[in-house]
Amino acid sequence: MTQRGSGRSTISFEDAQRRIVESCAPLGTERVALRDAAGRIAAATLNAREDLVPFARSAMDGFAMCAADLIDLPREFPVRARVYAELGSAEHSPQTATAIATGAPIPRGADTVLPIEDVETSDGVVRILRSVEAGSCIFPPGEDARAGDELIESGAVLRPSALGLLASDGYSEVEVFRKPRVVVVCTGDELVPIDAAPAYGQIRNSNAFMTTAAVEALGAKVVAASMIGDERAKLRHALEEAIGSADLVVTTGGASVGERDFVKPLLKKLGVEFLFDTVALRPAKPSAFGRRAAAAGAAPVHVAVLPGNPSSAFIALQEFVRPALFALGGRRDPLPSTHPARLDGRIRAKPNSTYACYAQIRLRDGSLVARPLDNQCSALTRSASEADGFILAPPGTETFTTGAIVSVDIFDWTYVGR
Repeated sequence: MTQRGSGRSTISFEDAQRRIVESCAPLGTERVALRDAAGRIAAATLNAREDLVPFARSAMDGFAMCAADLIDLPREFPVRARVYAELGSAEHSPQTATAIATGAPIPRGADTVLPIEDVETSDGVVRILRSVEAGSCIFPPGEDARAGDELIESGAVLRPSALGLLASDGYSEVEVFRKPRVVVVCTGDELVPIDAAPAYGQIRNSNAFMTTAAVEALGAKVVAASMIGDERAKLRHALEEAIGSADLVVTTGGASVGERDFVKPLLKKLGVEFLFDTVALRPAKPSAFGRRAAAAGAAPVHVAVLPGNPSSAFIALQEFVRPALFALGGRRDPLPSTHPARLDGRIRAKPNSTYACYAQIRLRDGSLVARPLDNQCSALTRSASEADGFILAPPGTETFTTGAIVSVDIFDWTYVGR
């Protein structure tokens, strides 16, 4: 869908996200120590270098036995040896029991383990009451992975559990994608620093802190943040500096078509070509995204233009800046995922625009339930703070009521299960 008016083209929400991801190729790579790799994105597929673990281990505290000896039960067997999880190997003698600890290597000659709670012990002997099959309570060699098996796919987020897997295979360093460098530029004559006392008509610059925190939480590095008034020459200088030092420039404010909304025209004069300059998303319609081609051998610089209203800016952060950073950062799944949820409340779709409705989202009776916030005003800062995500209603005139199945984009999973 493309709408035209006032010399600008408006594209659909889905098309805007697609264009962003297609434009943002992954950045370069770097090697980092495994201890510093949490949350980074794997830049190559990592395969197992050896079997994990290369020997059979006991899954229980108990007694290693030979299954073929377990006949004519119940019967007593002498305990001739003990094996712990330590260096070395042991021999198991036929017609005996070998005490063994969880994780210890299975001694040669044994092929099963009886848990300690399933036997009777006294005076150096165990009384076996029932037979078991060979291989019982044993972790076989290579149960985690065989040499050559894929451990981590390129583009995967290296979570702490992934670092544990790589550590078990001896990886001390990994190749990861470089973190995108981001410069934040907040515009508006009404803005003052957060430690200032605003005069009548002024507001504190909350967008700078919200944007910086969101960008860093998404895995990027904010290298600079500035606050510029609506003065054309100073704003042009700030934007030019930002483009020269970033992979992605994020601006807030000055995004519409008022006589003091300079951001988009100045960016065009600085060589930025917009993929779109308005989008059919309510709120956040003035959002735009573009790129400036770089000199030979360098990567292009991308620019995300966000509205100044905090609620609208946060929606644009999640729906446009998030996929851009994920794509630049090499993630294999850069587009935000949506999930079905049962509506607890009432919302009305917007003609010709996707409607991003702030909602609290909870897990109830095995299903997600989305409750729209009472106040959806785009000028509020509180909405983003209280919400866990958005209900994304497709363009139209439909009214959704309690019990309807809606699509939600969750940006904060912390409270969903509560």
